[in-house]
Amino acid sequence: MRPVILDMDPGVDDAMAIILAINSPEIEVMGVSVVSGNVPLSDCARNAMQVLELLDRQDMPVYVGASKPLVREAVYAFEIHGERGLGEAELPEPEMMPLGDATSFIIESINARPGEVTVVATAPLTNLAIAEAREPGILQQARRIIAMGGALQEPGNVTPMSEFNFHVDPHAARNVLMAGANVTLLPLGVTEQVALDQATLQQQVEAGAKYAPFCVEAARSVIAASKRLYGRDNMFLHDPLAVALAIAPDICETEIHWLDVETDGQLAAGQVVVDRRPFVDDGERVGAEVECAMRADIERVMGLFVERVLS
Repeated sequence: MRPVILDMDPGVDDAMAIILAINSPEIEVMGVSVVSGNVPLSDCARNAMQVLELLDRQDMPVYVGASKPLVREAVYAFEIHGERGLGEAELPEPEMMPLGDATSFIIESINARPGEVTVVATAPLTNLAIAEAREPGILQQARRIIAMGGALQEPGNVTPMSEFNFHVDPHAARNVLMAGANVTLLPLGVTEQVALDQATLQQQVEAGAKYAPFCVEAARSVIAASKRLYGRDNMFLHDPLAVALAIAPDICETEIHWLDVETDGQLAAGQVVVDRRPFVDDGERVGAEVECAMRADIERVMGLFVERVLS
């Protein structure tokens, strides 16, 4: 099994990603670190623990990280994920407690197993940026960092060109991409290829699937927002795709691009800048070389999701 850290801001699709990760024998989840993002930090921590208790995994440690971005004011996504982050789902208050500090957990875990640990980051990259600042070079010791964030060729989902995670903390996104680590970026253009529709959810409920009722209630606010914003009766599986890539490293086709992140401006903060200029040498390009997922094997991703999250 490949050791994996889940760095998240649960969040409806984060919750589904946790279920997928816990139910996947290919990976060993070392712990869940949480950061402010979709909802405030305290809600993210509670949601992570509630989902783990739903899975009867009270033994899985949860670590609490940054309560705000590095520089900017916090931005939340209540209109997508609901007031407390799990849509309309209601779970019992957790009995478990967070185990400690997320940044220390990330640093200690990577140092304990250099070259082995994959970090699946489905949130603003604040925790990873703080870890790198505290111990320069630590992210290079990770086997891989799978980061769900950014928009390369497609419109943003917050500003015209900015995806939510990168918009929330553009300075952290830039610092992580520039850290020289083995980063695979999952931008909106690939995560929006994979969607969960209402009919699939309902089929699993009728079949008596254990976690399907929770997913139906959690997804309701996200699907309503998707219908309002995109005219689609489904939700994108942004974060489960990141976990699927950790499970099956060939589940996405990738390309190498030179990337940087704009950190300032009301319209541009969090925008991924892709340097495609044909007339400059690589040594003159802006940013860093980053592996970017471009296409997902939709059938394989949905097969994993339905089998391990819903049924």
